[in-house]
Amino acid sequence: MTRVEYGACLVVLLGALAPFWLGSYWLDIAFLTAMYAGIASAWNVAGGFSGTASFGHGLFFGIGAYTSGALFYHFGTSPWLGLVLGALLAALAGVVIAWCGVRYSIRGLSFAVLTLAFAEIAWMFVSTFEPLGASRGISLPPGAPGLASLQFPSARASFLAGLAFLALCQAVAWTVHVTPLGFRFRAVRENETAAQAMGINPVLVRVTAMALSGALTAIAGTIYAQYLLFLDPRTFFGPDVTIKVILFTLVGGIGSVWGPVIGAALLYPAGEWLRAAFGGQVPGLDILFYGSLVMVCCLTFPSGIVGTIGRLVGHAKRSPTPGTPAA
Repeated sequence: MTRVEYGACLVVLLGALAPFWLGSYWLDIAFLTAMYAGIASAWNVAGGFSGTASFGHGLFFGIGAYTSGALFYHFGTSPWLGLVLGALLAALAGVVIAWCGVRYSIRGLSFAVLTLAFAEIAWMFVSTFEPLGASRGISLPPGAPGLASLQFPSARASFLAGLAFLALCQAVAWTVHVTPLGFRFRAVRENETAAQAMGINPVLVRVTAMALSGALTAIAGTIYAQYLLFLDPRTFFGPDVTIKVILFTLVGGIGSVWGPVIGAALLYPAGEWLRAAFGGQVPGLDILFYGSLVMVCCLTFPSGIVGTIGRLVGHAKRSPTPGTPAA
């Protein structure tokens, strides 16, 4: 990682301590921020590192939620077993989607639309499938609060669970970024033909990226389902989660380890504060302010916050100091 990313890591770690001095409301916001940051980091593994962009991560989110939730609701199965099964199923779905994209030479925006189509099909299926509650959804029974049930007794405990999930996603992202796997990811992203000429298998790269990204996103679905204790198709299979995490990643810095986390830490709490402060005064005013904030971020940081600051720091290092003769 660069010095800028180490600095971003320090900022995030310090920021993670702040919610412990806040009330339950802001602890809930902090929990959701950590969850979205983790999902954005998972999306970045595929969309940022390997260039395998997806508009359908709601599919993986929903698979994780409904696998664990349905098993817990119908059979009383431990959410941890459902978490593992959901992650495996989401990884398999990622493999299938990536293979379809490679098999039929679907790239770029067309591949992103393909992922969206898979998510929409799953949404329509679950909305009409009675064992999964159809469009009515499923109310999960409360279990004994604690780690075993993934149902936590306080907002602080939920926030710690969110931080643990974020730490897992960041550990995977950092490992991919610094290992040879990450170099293969970036080679395929920059020039697939040249990467193939160097002996890199683009099929294996894209399949691996989607499998990792899907499994991590499914874990988030399980945690969030046990947090809400309610499953409905739109919340888990709809496009809302995907839109948010892509936005957070682009603003923070796509392709960087800490960009998605910085973007989520800035935009999600800002959006909630704007909704609480202005949402009840003039309809749509909070959305106008939020959109303006996103536009300012995009114009000020065209390569994302981490990417733009990194370039500025690098440029400052390369520029000779006044009075120093050029080499």
